[in-house]
Amino acid sequence: MRPALSGNTMIVMDLEWNRSYDKKRLDEILQIGAVRVERPGGRVADTFCAFVRPCVHKRFDPGARKLPDLQESLNTDTTFVEAWDAFVRWCGDDRTFAFWGPDDFGVMRQNCAYWGTPCIEPERVYNFQRAFAHAYGAGSAMMALWRVVDYLGIPDIFDFHNALYDALYTALVGEWLRTEDLDYAPPKRAKRQPPRRKRKTPASAGATDGAQTPQAVSGSGEPDKKRRRRRRRRRRLPKPDITQTNNTASV
Repeated sequence: MRPALSGNTMIVMDLEWNRSYDKKRLDEILQIGAVRVERPGGRVADTFCAFVRPCVHKRFDPGARKLPDLQESLNTDTTFVEAWDAFVRWCGDDRTFAFWGPDDFGVMRQNCAYWGTPCIEPERVYNFQRAFAHAYGAGSAMMALWRVVDYLGIPDIFDFHNALYDALYTALVGEWLRTEDLDYAPPKRAKRQPPRRKRKTPASAGATDGAQTPQAVSGSGEPDKKRRRRRRRRRRLPKPDITQTNNTASV
């Protein structure tokens, strides 16, 4: 059974961005890609793709430098606001979205806030990566999209890390997801308690119950550091005058 969708369609989208590395806290979007499907895994009714010219950071992080279509972003004059406005118009009244993983939706909000443009308020957001892990018993292991495509035998005829093609692959993976997989929410992890500090035992403790402390085991009742100091002082003492000692003994 497939989940009921508002407007009977779903927007499956993907983003490519340049991660923030300087004082400007912005993962700058370089490409917006999306497909409209009638249902998860259903027929693709329409597609959207827009490359965005980077203008915030002076350099690209290692992941952005490996994008197969990075030059498309460098060649375009389209700003993020222009690309986003076109995307919002393309979405129309559809407010059900799906992503591969939890990061893209946060990056989308971050860029809208940075450029001062209204962000889409979705009615429902699905995480296909988490849904797939639940469907196939992978637990908390989040598999890369290309690994899932290979596992399911989906023909990989397009390059990965292109926002439009990744959105298309994500939409195709939806054919293997059930309603309970899409609606699955992992239980919240309990907060880790800080480790308890061991209480120090006084040197005199343990005498009554027979327990041996490190000081008692040494035999001298002194910490190891003090014993080592005493030994060093003994080594530094001057050697006795053997001649004088013999003379005294003969008298």
